[in-house]
Amino acid sequence: MRMILLNYFGLLLLPLLLSGFFVDSFAQVDPVLTEATELTEVGDADETRFVYSPKGRRDPFAPLVQEKQKIAKKINRRSEKIKGQLEKFELSQYRLIAMMVVKGIPRAMVKAPDGKSYTVKLGEYIGMNDGLVKRIETKTVSIGENGMRVEKSPDRIVVEEIGIDSVSGKTVKENRYIVM
Repeated sequence: MRMILLNYFGLLLLPLLLSGFFVDSFAQVDPVLTEATELTEVGDADETRFVYSPKGRRDPFAPLVQEKQKIAKKINRRSEKIKGQLEKFELSQYRLIAMMVVKGIPRAMVKAPDGKSYTVKLGEYIGMNDGLVKRIETKTVSIGENGMRVEKSPDRIVVEEIGIDSVSGKTVKENRYIVM
């Protein structure tokens, strides 16, 4: 008997729900709209006037897609006339082959992509982006507390390159490395 009554009431309420009879009681209200209507009601209870409030909304007349301004600066590069053999290739294309100390001055031998080998010392330019050799670091080996051999830094050449940050447009110095 209960099942029959539940089905009967369910069949009666279904058309009412589908027709939108209870829609106003279940509808969600936008808090921004209610705030705007409370503040802008003018006149009698019969006459209600609404005013558009742009608070929290985008400008309807502004384009959706805006072009960003380019912040590209020009870097003062070395003249092509004075560039050497080491400045023909990208820094990542060089490979470190050997390291040596000649008369107390550290030097390194790098292999270029064309198959030729070059000797590099401190203060020389290398790479297409005016990279300057700042340090030539050799591997340091020590004995740890447990008697094991510990290698602290790899053999590498530290090259400082100057570039432009694409977001801020500021000149940035970056250390890059050539390793074995």
